[in-house]
Amino acid sequence: MLIGDASAIIRARVPDLPDPPPATAPGVIATAVLRALASPPDGNKSETVGGHSRTAAHEGGGLYLAEDELDLLRPSAPAPRGAFSIWTA
Repeated sequence: MLIGDASAIIRARVPDLPDPPPATAPGVIATAVLRALASPPDGNKSETVGGHSRTAAHEGGGLYLAEDELDLLRPSAPAPRGAFSIWTA
């Protein structure tokens, strides 16, 4: 279910997603799903058990994609085309 949800988020946030998706797509989806699974299920931002404590990296936890992860899925800008190039120092 989380994989399907992550895919839906990607399609909504990257409307110009190429078909087929870039090779980075499975890794981005897996990272988002693993992050969601590692979030405390009760929505706590942090928890402590004995001498071990853990703090969620994202307020509220859950399934989300970071902007840099979405950038890995967006089409790259086309290379500039022109008759010549000007190099500057």
